[in-house]
Amino acid sequence: MNLRYLEYLRLVVEKGGYAQAAQAAGVSQPAVSQGLRALEGEVGFELFERQGRRQLPTAKARELAEAGKAVDVAMKQAVRSMRAPSTVKSNSKRLRVGLAPAAGLLYGAAIFKAQKACMPECTLQIVSGGALSMLEDLVARQLDLVIAPQPRRFHHPGLSQVEMYTSRPAIYARQGHSLSAVKSLADIAKAEWVVAGTAGTPGNVIEEAFRVRRWAPPRIAVQCTDYAMLVRLVASSDLLGVVSHPALVPDPEKMGIHRLGVSEGLPHYNVCMFWFQDASSERNRPLQAFVASMIAGR
Repeated sequence: MNLRYLEYLRLVVEKGGYAQAAQAAGVSQPAVSQGLRALEGEVGFELFERQGRRQLPTAKARELAEAGKAVDVAMKQAVRSMRAPSTVKSNSKRLRVGLAPAAGLLYGAAIFKAQKACMPECTLQIVSGGALSMLEDLVARQLDLVIAPQPRRFHHPGLSQVEMYTSRPAIYARQGHSLSAVKSLADIAKAEWVVAGTAGTPGNVIEEAFRVRRWAPPRIAVQCTDYAMLVRLVASSDLLGVVSHPALVPDPEKMGIHRLGVSEGLPHYNVCMFWFQDASSERNRPLQAFVASMIAGR
């Protein structure tokens, strides 16, 4: 069962609505709706019932939300126990970096170079995931540094950040696609999409583009882990995909894809590097040198 969807249900029950739950989770409202529909499919019963114009949680939904809350508490307790001194000591020789899908392709080599120069005694461990989940791991000290889109209204005391770049998203289709000549988003509103990362995360611009136009959510058929996989899927199918930065597709023709010339601009977002400046940590000085090297190489 997807624990993120359980969290959405708990927030809807606690906050009183989808919009409030989306704000608390730092995701779009369509992402919450999509997650709860998927959760209904997993559990096999309806979570909401209509009363007038409102959708209210059923008794089973409230019971499931309570169970989800207990799971959340247990997970946090497990994380705290894993952060015991013996675990921290075992992690002291690892540099743990979380990268959003595009950031991994754009900065992976630079991170390795900076790690060799500033923290040569460490083994570099790179993980990928949604921005909010990786930042939660950073706050829990399960990661040392994160490069990811800036989530809405995310703030944590003591967490430093610097902007690395602003996205320049574009829509791509395979060469020879029947939609290759479209000029408007409205012409592709019913197309199927592949997204890199999890639908509903801050970097998913096609969901945001549909939301601001008050359209139904896009038909996301595939969620994959990175842009290399996204490009291969777009090149070999009728799926459309958004690539967040032109550096990720240096030769579209060779890759078998074509950029659509839609007239409307897609939402841009800032991709930032996040880390803790912890003066009490013995890792602080080499980590700050690593951060300075990354900033200088932007």
